[in-house]
Amino acid sequence: MSNALIPRSRRDLLLSLLGLAVAPTAALAQEWPRKSLTFVVPFPAGGSNDIAARVVAEGIRKGLGQAVVIENKAGANGALGVEAVLRAPNDQHTFLIASDSVSLLPLFRATPWDLTRTFTPVAALSFQPIVVVTAPSSGLKSIQDLQALAKTRPNQISYASSGQGSIQHLVGELFCQQLNMDLLHVPYKGGGQAVNDVLAGQVTAAVLGAAAVLPHIKAGKLIPLAVSTRKRSAMLPDVPTLIESGAKDIDVSQWSALFTLSSTPAPILARLRRSVEDALSDPDIRQRLTNAAMEISNVTPADFHQRIIQDRKRWADLITSRKISLE
Repeated sequence: MSNALIPRSRRDLLLSLLGLAVAPTAALAQEWPRKSLTFVVPFPAGGSNDIAARVVAEGIRKGLGQAVVIENKAGANGALGVEAVLRAPNDQHTFLIASDSVSLLPLFRATPWDLTRTFTPVAALSFQPIVVVTAPSSGLKSIQDLQALAKTRPNQISYASSGQGSIQHLVGELFCQQLNMDLLHVPYKGGGQAVNDVLAGQVTAAVLGAAAVLPHIKAGKLIPLAVSTRKRSAMLPDVPTLIESGAKDIDVSQWSALFTLSSTPAPILARLRRSVEDALSDPDIRQRLTNAAMEISNVTPADFHQRIIQDRKRWADLITSRKISLE
């Protein structure tokens, strides 16, 4: 019905009511934030999620005019950090920095939360390839070399990851399945310790995010054997992909993203998203993430949400077939 067919008095009333409905929403966005924001990182300080959170937080602070506090709540494969956000006051000032490893936890055990329902993605902060590495002392130069060595000593040649059930662990199990390799998985509480034991020869190889290994690769202390993405990584252009190394179809990027509770009012969510977009468009912040071996993607929050759902279906099959647990 056109406005011309609505009596003026009724039209004026409708417009007045619409204005009353919009006014509180606009006021809510203008008043927020009223205090410093808290980003909970469910992993130890110094890891890739922590680095991404701290770099992007600086840009958000500039845009919103409020401090952003980073709290590291490590433990239980990331569950302790998630639960800390759920226990915080529901005043839209506490947020979660989560990774793909956290999103997969409900596949391993029952949780009272789910990143696809309890939370809403604000924005993906960074992506990075997962890299298979070894120490020069191992003598290995390729995945084929690792494959040949594993055949001589089934389930004795070890590889490290940043944790049982982590995305790195799952990538390791996936290429072992596709390449018919029997490797012994050794989980660590973070990438730093895993790197140290590869360097010391305590484990033969490691499957870790690029941020944890790139400085050691550049220094010649680690040898990269393959990357997990479909195409070669710009940060390691001479390193073949797992597909080039004989795997069937592996295309995995480790991600870090900012989440808020699904109950967050739309105007606050929109304002926070704009502040993150502004931060990620800042050349200095982009360069700092690049220097930390992280890449920025323009994926929309809606598409990113669907990616989480699709990835979970894919990994569920592997977890079942390989009988992977958190034990």
